Amino acid sequence: MFRVFSCLAVEHDWRLVVLAGLVCFAASIVAVSIFHRAIATRARTRWIWITIAGAAIGYGIWATHFVAMLAYEPGVPTGYGIVPTAFSLAAAMLLTSVGFGVAVGTSGRWRAMAGGVIIGGGIASMHYLGMWALEVPGRVVWSVDLVFVSIILGMCLGCATLAVALMYQGYRGTLAAAILLTLAIVSHHFTAMGAVQITPDPTRATTDSLSLSPALLALAIAGVALSVLGMSLVGVLADRRLATRTARFEEIINQLSVARQQLEGSQNELQDQKLRLDTAINNMVEALCMFDAERRLVVCNERYALLYRLPPELLRTGTPHADIIRHRVVTGILKSDTSEGAAEQFLSKLAALPFDAVSSRIDEFTDGRLICVTRQPMAGGGWVATHLDVTEQRRSEARIAHMAQHDALTDLPNRVLLRERMEHAIAVTRSGGVDLAVLMLDLDRFKEVNDTLGHPAGDSLLRAVSARLRECTTETALIARLGGDEFAVIDYVTNPAVEAATLAENIRKALCEPFDLGDHRVTVGTSIGIAIAPRDGSDSDGLMKSADLALYSAKSGGRGAFRFFEPELDQLMHARRNLERDMRDALAGREFELHYQPFVNTATGEIRGFEALLRWHHPRRGLVLPGEFIPLAEEAGLIVPLGEWILRTACAEAAKWPAHLKIAINLSPAQFRSKELVPVIVDALASSEIAPHRLELEVTETVIMHDSEAVFAALGQLRELGVRIALDDFGTGYSSLSFLQRFPFDKIKVDRSFVSELSSARADAHHLARAVVRFAVSLGKTTTAEGVEAKEQLDVLREEGCVETQGYYFGRPMPASAIAKMLRRGAKRGDKAAVCAA
Repeated sequence: MFRVFSCLAVEHDWRLVVLAGLVCFAASIVAVSIFHRAIATRARTRWIWITIAGAAIGYGIWATHFVAMLAYEPGVPTGYGIVPTAFSLAAAMLLTSVGFGVAVGTSGRWRAMAGGVIIGGGIASMHYLGMWALEVPGRVVWSVDLVFVSIILGMCLGCATLAVALMYQGYRGTLAAAILLTLAIVSHHFTAMGAVQITPDPTRATTDSLSLSPALLALAIAGVALSVLGMSLVGVLADRRLATRTARFEEIINQLSVARQQLEGSQNELQDQKLRLDTAINNMVEALCMFDAERRLVVCNERYALLYRLPPELLRTGTPHADIIRHRVVTGILKSDTSEGAAEQFLSKLAALPFDAVSSRIDEFTDGRLICVTRQPMAGGGWVATHLDVTEQRRSEARIAHMAQHDALTDLPNRVLLRERMEHAIAVTRSGGVDLAVLMLDLDRFKEVNDTLGHPAGDSLLRAVSARLRECTTETALIARLGGDEFAVIDYVTNPAVEAATLAENIRKALCEPFDLGDHRVTVGTSIGIAIAPRDGSDSDGLMKSADLALYSAKSGGRGAFRFFEPELDQLMHARRNLERDMRDALAGREFELHYQPFVNTATGEIRGFEALLRWHHPRRGLVLPGEFIPLAEEAGLIVPLGEWILRTACAEAAKWPAHLKIAINLSPAQFRSKELVPVIVDALASSEIAPHRLELEVTETVIMHDSEAVFAALGQLRELGVRIALDDFGTGYSSLSFLQRFPFDKIKVDRSFVSELSSARADAHHLARAVVRFAVSLGKTTTAEGVEAKEQLDVLREEGCVETQGYYFGRPMPASAIAKMLRRGAKRGDKAAVCAA
């Protein structure tokens, strides 16, 4: 770099160097301004400006170089070849034009760099072609490293120039880009001049190609360059101003065009307004008319004229309102007398309507149509009236009201209408002399029909039941369907004990007769609960509650009967509700406990596993047996969370046992109705970390009959996980064989009722029980006999090949702590067959 500074300080005329710099800066200003103009234009005009910009900066580079070369004093005479000099000018113009074109014509983040590299190449090409044109009596030696640095400087500053020019297009951006472009040219030139060294050689003589002094020639070149560049700059500025004025003029023209279009649109809209208004009025759903303060017709639509069959003379503007009304009455359009007196009476009725407020009325036509007439007063007097046919609307409202108060299937009154009629009837009973009997009915075996024959058959049965109820009741009775297979009948009675009982017996007998449902003939019965007002309740809710309690009592007594309400039933229900509340508290307070009863290998006495049995230690009532609270838990919806607790607790306890012992758990129908059964079991197995094959789930026929498809689907998922499935209480139902055919149960548990008969003194009972056990064993499943209490029973089961046995003979249900002790004792003795005797 010292060579560059020494060349510039010693071998150059500073006056011409400054002149070269001014020429370069002026050319840069012009070129950047033209480049910005090219960016603002489109299509072919852009490329014209790009060419002009390239020519301007190319000439500026060439003039800068030439002036600077004239400022160069190498100590020997210098000359320049005309052809290489011309080539250097052409190269500068061409390459800078290409660089500007690449920067404008392409997209992407690299366009400024690509264009800048090309411009830097144009600067370098011009300089070194110009140096090639130099003719001196000596040898020219180049420093390669400075040549390389000069090219890099031109390219880098060229990239910076285009980056600034593309990003900032204002005056400051133009100035900054021009300065960078000037630095690119000047830095390249003087670095390249530092790279050259001329050694005089008298043997290489040159001809003096320039007759003028270098200073005078430099001034001439600079003057021409400044003139050309100045005129280019003036042209750019003039073009910018002209473009600005043209844009403003075009904007004004566009605004005038938009205004003209809006004016034409407004005129067209005004012209169409009347047509649209007339069309809208004539296509209204309502008939419309307008009368002024003098009660004379102003305007009406076609629907109004057609609705009242008005002749043309009554449609003229100014027709009196009274004439139009008189026409409606006299011609018989309205449902009324057609005399003049009737017309005057109707006019008097209309005259009494307020004219300063909205009013509405319903006029009935002779053909049955209902027309809603609505008057809307106008400012300054007069009114606008709409006439709407609401016949279908009123019929629909009547149908909706009927549907809201009647059952859709049987068309009987529903609970809403029943409550309304009961309140009225109770009010009648308060006057004395008559009582009200309220009968609540629940069909027996309806669910069996619905599940076995399908919902269409169930719906047909409900309609047939409704028809029979109408036949066996009086006209004063009200029959209602409350939902499902529940019905209610209310009727006035003077002797409740006799009349209500007679009515209930007639209903019971009528509903016990077979029903012919087309392809099927079914028989159902009914249970009936009876409450009497005002004795059993002073309002509809109280009476319904009393009748419902009586119905619950009738169903508990064996179905097919009727019961009157008694105060004791309320006490029993109260106790039941208390037990339900206590059970909810027990579930939250951990009052429930699991006991475990072993089931053993019949042949060896080895414990195969334990069945989990639920116990409830009530803080006040002591031990509550499962038979008391399990049905209540199922009705109250508590069996699902209770069953989940049993699953998790039993699996967690089984995880502490040896790996060969299984845990058996009973499942209820309500658990299968819950979609969370399978996920709960999977989570219980995962959290306890016991193998799925150690878990045995016991299901009864009752569970499967509720929803066999859903139950079998859930059991299939569980069996795929490896869980064992057992059919409990085998032999007590009527469909065990069909269930065994539909699902591959892993185990069959023979009901304790058959096992107890194995030690019976009655030969027929003994043989039947033995046959059931033999049949269960023959199915090839693991067979478990429940309720073994005597050695005699065990001997028969062992003889018949029953695999497992369970009962008090081997051990009573015990808490988890007792199992742990028993297993520890067995482990110490090394006896896996150890059994805890009861």
